[in-house]
Amino acid sequence: MLASELNTFLTNLTKTAETEVDTPLEEVIAEGESGDLEFKSSFLWSYQGGCVDKRLEEVILKSIAAFSNSDGGTLLVGVKDDGEILGLEQDYNSLKGNKDEFELHLRNLVNKSFGVGFAATGISVTFPAVAGKEICKIEIKRAITPQYLTITDKNNSKVEKFFVRSGNSSVELALKEITPYVQARFN
Repeated sequence: MLASELNTFLTNLTKTAETEVDTPLEEVIAEGESGDLEFKSSFLWSYQGGCVDKRLEEVILKSIAAFSNSDGGTLLVGVKDDGEILGLEQDYNSLKGNKDEFELHLRNLVNKSFGVGFAATGISVTFPAVAGKEICKIEIKRAITPQYLTITDKNNSKVEKFFVRSGNSSVELALKEITPYVQARFN
């Protein structure tokens, strides 16, 4: 009995428990975009045009749909593709508000696009400060049902699209690819 206890003690002595360590957001950003991390400069403000561009909202929603239809992931708004921290000041000014107004606007769009249930349980929204600037961190869970997104096409018509993650980008699946993907991923 003593030998058995000693063997158990020695076996447990060499085992290491896996612990999850949070990597600082600055380090995560420095590693760049990946299959489960994407950066967007803005939610509403076009840095190229120097004005509000409502089409950017669809870009954010497209990323949310793609992450949820894949394995989930994190979307950082206020960060350029190259990792430069822009912050949310321009978006706040565009909404004539602050992070509360930003989150309310974002959640209203998610409610409208994917439903209140998904908005309540499928995403988590926080506003961490990085390099002295506030950004928006949207953590998107893997969805249990397919998430389609109605967007405006080039002809200004509303069309329903299905997006997934492919490497470090969000891509639209062709109509013929949707059914097999949904059957494999959601069944």
